[in-house]
Amino acid sequence: MKQIRAAVIGFGGMGSKYVKMIYDGEVPGMCLAGVCCRNAKGQELLKKHYPRIPIYQSVDDAVTYSDAFDLAVIVTPHTSHVEIGLRMVQAGKHILMDKPTGVSAREVRQLHQAAAERQVSFGMIFNIRMAPAFRKAKELLDQGALGKLTRAVWLCNTWHRTPVYHHSAPWRSSWTGECGGLLINQSQHYLDIWQWLLGMPDQVLATLEYGKYNDFAVDDGGDIQFFYQNGLHGTFITSSGESPGLNRLDIWGTRGRMSIEDTARITLDENQIPTDEFAEINQEIYGILPHQLREIHTESAGNGYQKIFANYVDHLLRGTPLFANGTDGLNVVTMTNGIYLSSWQEQKIALPADETLFLKKLKEKQDNELL
Repeated sequence: MKQIRAAVIGFGGMGSKYVKMIYDGEVPGMCLAGVCCRNAKGQELLKKHYPRIPIYQSVDDAVTYSDAFDLAVIVTPHTSHVEIGLRMVQAGKHILMDKPTGVSAREVRQLHQAAAERQVSFGMIFNIRMAPAFRKAKELLDQGALGKLTRAVWLCNTWHRTPVYHHSAPWRSSWTGECGGLLINQSQHYLDIWQWLLGMPDQVLATLEYGKYNDFAVDDGGDIQFFYQNGLHGTFITSSGESPGLNRLDIWGTRGRMSIEDTARITLDENQIPTDEFAEINQEIYGILPHQLREIHTESAGNGYQKIFANYVDHLLRGTPLFANGTDGLNVVTMTNGIYLSSWQEQKIALPADETLFLKKLKEKQDNELL
């Protein structure tokens, strides 16, 4: 295999961008082999701008002609992600999926297992991981730059959305169509960064706000606490109804504090000696631990989507590890299910959450929305 033949499943907002990116040759080693689009308007656009590219009018149609492509890029409404992913995996196709991976951890785990059994690759389009500041933060944390981690606080309320956005598609911002709001949609990217940098939490306590800023029943704000057996305590605050927003992640450890602002600027405030060592030697009542702040240089940002797709090509052709794989997608959905269930039950719960109970409560939300 010298070139990856990609079929894009879905030609909406993001699907059309991926189609153009691949067609224009922005992903070396990948070519556009087909597009699955069910609506007539989209098909006309495809015929006009990509006249030689096959158009599949349904997933069944795409599966019928699956010998023509190696990889399915799945960019449909997320409630269909797992179903389409399973169809492609069963056809022996690699899959690269937009967020979120699915609605429940139970269904995502089935897809993950199916991909492993068929020995096909399962990647996630978590493009925010490609921000140089986050990649540098990951490198520093893995090197132990902060010592033993104790606290993390992320305020990320830069997701301001008006009714124009929420009404842009019939499935958006509803329990029946999207199975949630801010948490299952925008926050997926940052929940992925959280578990990538800090690991999977052991417990969660969540307070979500439902329809605080909008006339709908799903979540549009939240304060979430994550607890770890190793002593790390995290707070994740998010909203889609506030402006101007702020995006800042602070992580504390025995060796100091790391701050990441606007996914671009990273600073490290380093203690002269670790706090636990200072506690043993300090003899002053109000002893002050010296520390020094410095900004960490990072490379230019570039196109995160292009980098994710290029990495997938390198993975398939040369065995390069994936930047974001199906396990990451499963982790984020596991966190999401637990956050919702904690909010609904108004209590701290262990992760992974009770999947049967989560699905039962979700069904109740959907039924109430239809009344």
